Amino acid sequence: MLSQIDKQILKAHLLPRVNKLLGRAPPAGRRIAVVGNCQSYGIAYGMKLLTPSAQIDPYSVIGKTMVNIELLARTLQGYDHVFMQNFPPGIVKGGDWRDLLARLTQVTRMPSLSFAAFQPDLVYLLDATRGNQPLNGPLRAYHSALAVFAFRIGLTLAEANALFNDNVFATVGYYDIWSASARELIDDAKSYFGFDFSNDLMNWSRRGVFMYSIVHPKPYVLATIARRLLESAKISIENENLEDFLIDDLARSEIWPVYPEIAARLGVKGGYLFKRGNFHISHGVGEFLTLPKFLAASYAVYKGARPEQIAHPRIDAWLEDPALSSRLAELAKENLAKGATPVL
Repeated sequence: MLSQIDKQILKAHLLPRVNKLLGRAPPAGRRIAVVGNCQSYGIAYGMKLLTPSAQIDPYSVIGKTMVNIELLARTLQGYDHVFMQNFPPGIVKGGDWRDLLARLTQVTRMPSLSFAAFQPDLVYLLDATRGNQPLNGPLRAYHSALAVFAFRIGLTLAEANALFNDNVFATVGYYDIWSASARELIDDAKSYFGFDFSNDLMNWSRRGVFMYSIVHPKPYVLATIARRLLESAKISIENENLEDFLIDDLARSEIWPVYPEIAARLGVKGGYLFKRGNFHISHGVGEFLTLPKFLAASYAVYKGARPEQIAHPRIDAWLEDPALSSRLAELAKENLAKGATPVL
């Protein structure tokens, strides 16, 4: 199956020939390519809103490609400017972002935004024995650290549900994530990419929850990043009216809730409704899971998984601390006995 990059490269090489055969003039304006992960489309779209006269092409480095790094580099060399996020080896044949960077000239490296304070319970389960292959659950690669802990320590589903409580969140430090998340976002962007998002983070925060998950920002966040990138490359901004045209591309993917107890501390709305990915919205409205249904579906996956597939440094640390793991199990049982579980 062709990846998005394969299709984009095919288009980039075929379209000029088709235009020539049909006598069409080539597109006018600056040609810009945006290479990166799931955030790259939203950034490219934001750039198009800010510079409507430019031709903006996103190259999403997500699924494994058929083309190699050499062909990708040759294609990108035809652009006036390339914006690129880091991407790991194993996606594009023959290299990673470093290999691509070495083959390009007019390129600006761009940060990949990550922020965990709204969804501190969200983790990835990566199998270290098989090249960090992710385990997919009811929300694909997204998993609850508390759910995995509950399964591994042998709690029932009812007891696992009772872990989602103020006293547990306080015990595992979920209320203390904001400062570290903000510092990491700002420091990484500034140190590695030269962008200062301090004021931007403040503005995003004023709008409430600005992340759908720890790696999926809302569209106005990506539009801000698009602006900063264009400004850094000294590309003129032609349009300031963005709000009327923004689209929620990443809303089609999985959405992790902000748990009510965490939301209350942050002054935002929260809940326990988990959204499954729905990338073909014309086919239906999608599916949502309550906490009990999400936990039941997660347990079903973990029962069929190998031990190395449900390992995670944070969860392993909880389990290796007898006092902490015993306390969490006690809280689950106490909460259940008191009826102090999420009302759904």
